[in-house]
Order: sequence, then structure tokens, then C-alpha cells
Amino acid sequence: MDQDNHYDVAIIGGGTIGLSAAYYAAAAGKKTVLFEKNVFYNDKGSSDGYSRMFRVMYSEPNSAMLAESSLALWNEIEQDTGVQLLKRNGLLFYGKNTEASAEGGLLQCQETMTALGIPFQQYDRAGLFENYPMFRELPDGYWGLNQASSATTEVQQSLRTFHDFAIKKGATLLSECPARVVDPKPGAQSYTIDTPRGRFTASSLIMAPSAWSNQVFAPFGIQLNLSIWQMNVAYFRVDPSLPWPMWFEFGEDSEQKPLQFYGFPPLERPGYIKASCEFSNQHYTDPSQCSYQPDPRTLKQIGDFLVTRFRGVDPTPHDAATCLYTMSADGQMILDTLPGYPNVAVLSGDSGRAFKFTPLFGRILMQLATTGKTPYDISEFSIKREGIIKA
Repeated sequence: MDQDNHYDVAIIGGGTIGLSAAYYAAAAGKKTVLFEKNVFYNDKGSSDGYSRMFRVMYSEPNSAMLAESSLALWNEIEQDTGVQLLKRNGLLFYGKNTEASAEGGLLQCQETMTALGIPFQQYDRAGLFENYPMFRELPDGYWGLNQASSATTEVQQSLRTFHDFAIKKGATLLSECPARVVDPKPGAQSYTIDTPRGRFTASSLIMAPSAWSNQVFAPFGIQLNLSIWQMNVAYFRVDPSLPWPMWFEFGEDSEQKPLQFYGFPPLERPGYIKASCEFSNQHYTDPSQCSYQPDPRTLKQIGDFLVTRFRGVDPTPHDAATCLYTMSADGQMILDTLPGYPNVAVLSGDSGRAFKFTPLFGRILMQLATTGKTPYDISEFSIKREGIIKA
């Protein structure tokens, strides 16, 4: 075995979670290498853009507790590096008591926060108008919750921080270096990885390849039921005299199915909010099928919603962009070890909700890969859930 190319931990996927895992593995004294098929900070996966929502408002108590654990780690990273990664600006959830969706539901979030002692403010419809003057129209029955621990996550700053500090801890990070595991055996103590830069071996593996999961998992004989959604986001000019929170609407379409929009305050681009939606007209099974071109239909739906719901908004989208959601069969994330491979940890089916858990999931993946276990309750993310693995 070539000791120069043998590592304790090898990571495939250099998005936010992979970089976090590299940081925590190297910080734990593990000889660590990471392979990213594209350049770092690219716009082809799920970690691009400039902002993400951080929240502790969840319908499920365990998800809320994991978010609080993640917040503590974000704070720790900020203190250790001196870099601000979260901008605390609160989050307004509002809408109807709709059927619980992948993002949860208002009533369930209220019940969970009450049970866990997470502070929040509650508004009826009149209170929403009084406290949030950007609203133009709200249907009867709308109400809302505001949670002050929520924040806007600085995406590019976060990626660079985990990248740079992983290197400072001793990790080797290789870009434009697609990696393939060669003939893995269940229960193996070492794995061989082929790359354009040579052959590597590692005692444990972490795989966080998002939309490329099934290509990366193929040598293990495991395929997941995944759908790749090409999401759309754009900036919309607003009246600068109106204050804007970070917001998420739990609405319904004409058939009473969940219809959800969300947006960010005008921080990235003064005078413009960033807005998107939790649905897509572009679904794929392979990332090579993705056009990476914004969908005019979806952008019009977002613009039409904004001018109906809010005052002082121009529905013309600016600087529209796309991002990939890798959706599991049940819309829940997958964070586990591969069946039969206790030293191979994976994150997939992140479904657009993993970024807020960046430091926590990086730490958990490191723990799973090197010890086969973690003290955190991740049972809801089990790869053994019904329908997750293709039959």
C-alpha cells in the first residue's frame, strides 16, 4: 500500500457538507483527502448562490433540536475563524393550517416550539398587517409565527471558510478531480479510489455527491430513488421604504395542495428581495439532463404571487438563476452509513434543506465514517426507510 496516497478518510463531493466533513475530519487528526469533480464554489450543484435560510422552526421536535445543535456549531465556527457566516434577521412563517408538507406546517411548528421551549411570537391576520406593512392582501384564516434565532446564511463565505480552514487543519482538497471507488467489498477495511490524479486508498469514506449520488454509489451496487428538481430564484425590485423580514408562506393551490413561496430581505442587493418557491416544473433523473436555464413559467408564477401578496413589488425578475434539489422518495434527507459498509457514510436526498445543517452534518458524517455511530439522533434520515433504495 502506497502510504503517501493512503488516507484515514476520503470524501467524494466538495459542496458545503463535504467541505464541512473535511474540516471536522482533519480537525480530529485524521489524514483527509476530498475529491470534487468540478471547481470549488461552482454553480452546477446544490451549494451555489449567496444565501440560505437558517431556522429552528420545524414541525418535528428532533429536527428542531438538530437545528439548535447546528446553530451552536455555526456560532463556534464563527468564533474560531472570526468570520461572520450567519446574519440574524428572524424568520416569519405565515399562511394557513395546511396539510403538513416537506417544510412542515404552521400548527405543528407552533406545537413543537412550545413543547421545546423555543421562544417565538404569534400573530393573527390583523397582527400580520400591523407588524409587517409590506403585506398587501392576506386570505382569511392566515396567521403567522416569528422566530428570532433564524438567520440568513452567507453561502459563499461559508464555503470558503470551511474550504480554507479544512486546509489549515491539514486536509488535502482536490478540485476538477472526479473520483470512483473501485470494486468495494462489504465490511472492507480499506477502499481504492481512482482519479485523474492517480489511485488513492482510504480506511473510511464519506460521500456527499448530491445530484450525482447514484453515479457515485453505483460501484456499491446501491441505487436510490431520487429525483433532481431544477429550482429557480430571482431578485425583484421593492419599495425601499418598506421593511422586509425573511419569510415563508404556507399557502394552497386551487386543489388545496401545498403551494409555498419564500424570500429574503434586501441584504444581498439593496432595493431587491430574493424570492423563490418550493416547487419546480423541471424534474430529472440525471444531472446531465439539467439545462441550468431559469424557467420562465416558474419565474412568472413567483412574480405574480409577489404582486398579489405584497405592496411595492415589481414582478420583473432580475439575475434569475437555478439550483438543484436532490429529492428522495419521501422528501426527507438521507444521512446514514451504506448497508453492509459501516465505514462508508453518505448524505443524499438533501432536498434543499441541508445547508443549515452544514457544520452538524459534516461532524456526523465524520463520526459515522470513522466510528460507525454518532451521538445525534438521525433515525429519521435512515437509508433503510421504505422506498429509499431502489428494489
